[in-house]
Amino acid sequence: MTDFNRSEMLTIGAEEELFVVDHKTKAPVSNGLAGFSTLLNGRSTGEIGGYDTEFQAAIVETRTGICGSLGDLHSELVALRRALADAADAEGRSVVCAGTLPIGDWRAVDVVPKPRYHQIADHYHDVVRRRFTCGYHVHVGVDDRDRAVHVLNRVAPWLPTLLAVSASSPFFASRSTGYASYRHTLWGGFPVAGPAPRFESYSQYQQYADMLIATGTILDAGHIYWDARLGTRFETVEFRIMDACPSVDDAVLVAALCRALVLTVLREIEQGKPEVRMDQPFLRAATWHAARWGLDKDLIDVGAKEAVPASTMVERFLQYIRGALEDLKDFDAVSDLMRQVSRSGNSAVRQRAILLRGGSLRDVTEQLVSLTDSGNVAVP
Repeated sequence: MTDFNRSEMLTIGAEEELFVVDHKTKAPVSNGLAGFSTLLNGRSTGEIGGYDTEFQAAIVETRTGICGSLGDLHSELVALRRALADAADAEGRSVVCAGTLPIGDWRAVDVVPKPRYHQIADHYHDVVRRRFTCGYHVHVGVDDRDRAVHVLNRVAPWLPTLLAVSASSPFFASRSTGYASYRHTLWGGFPVAGPAPRFESYSQYQQYADMLIATGTILDAGHIYWDARLGTRFETVEFRIMDACPSVDDAVLVAALCRALVLTVLREIEQGKPEVRMDQPFLRAATWHAARWGLDKDLIDVGAKEAVPASTMVERFLQYIRGALEDLKDFDAVSDLMRQVSRSGNSAVRQRAILLRGGSLRDVTEQLVSLTDSGNVAVP
C-alpha cells in the first residue's frame, strides 16, 4: 500500500464517468475521442481536477478539484462536463452521464491501448469487458486513516439508499433490464466488490488489501471495488456505490448526502456511541433490493431489519444526518434537491417514463445527452 496525501477534513471531490456516443446514432463510439489529449492541457492524468481515459475507449472520467462547498462542486462539475462536451461536439460526438447507455453493444467498443488496460483485460476477461458502465465516486476528506475505517463501518447501512437515489441504469445493450441500477449488478462478477467487510483498524484494512494483491486476486489496491472504501491516493472515504448522475443537481445532492453522513458518524465516534453491527449477507441483500427497485418500491432498513416504503427510508436518512446538514449549511439546498427527486423520481424512473409516453431508447439517450450538458440549477 502507498502513502497517502493529506486531505482536509470534510472537503469533497467527485469523479464522474461519461460515455462518448455518436451524435447521430447515439451508439457508443468504438475508439474514443481523437482530440482527447487537448483536454489534458495543463491537467495531466492522475492530477486532482481534470480528465482521464477509462478501460473502454467510449468512457472518459472527469475529476473535480478539492471543493469546500456544494456551490464549488456544482461549478466544477458543470465546467468539466461542458469542456468535454465541446471536445466531443467538434468530432461529431456527444457525451452521456448515466450508469449505463440505453443503446449500443459493449462488444463493439475497443479497449484503450495502454499496457495497464491490457493487463486488466487479461486478468478479469469478460467480467471487465461487459462492465460497460459509468459510476459516480464521491470523496470526503477524513484526515486519520484509523478513524476513516470506523467511518466505513458506520456508513454501510445507508449505502443502499444512496444507490436508490442515484439509480440511472435501467437499460443495457438496447433492452430494458428490470433494474433501477443494472450497473451495480454488473460489478458483482469482480472478486472484491459490493459491501465492504468490517475492519477494526487501518492496519487490518491494509493487511487485507495486501493479502488480496499477494494472492493474485486483484492487481493493486485500485481494484478494491467495494461500495465504499478508503481513497487510494488521498486521505478520504470514497463512496463508489452510486450510478453516474445525468443531472448535475442529482450529483450535487448525492455528494451532500455523503458528506453529511460522514460528519454524522464522525460525531458518533467522538461521542462513543455504539456501532450498529450488521449481518453482511443481509446488507448485500438490501443493496440488491435497492439496485432492483430503486425508489419505486420498498427499501430495506438494515439497522431496523425491515422493509419500508422508499420515501420513509429516505426520510429516515435525512433525519439521521439533519444536524450535520444544518451545521454544514447544506440543509436548505438538500431539501430542495430531494423534493425534486421526490416529485419526478430518480433518473431510472424518468428514463422509463419516456418509453411509457411512446418514446424510444434513442429518445432516452437524447434526453440524457441534454441533461449531461445542461448544468441544471446552480447551488448557492
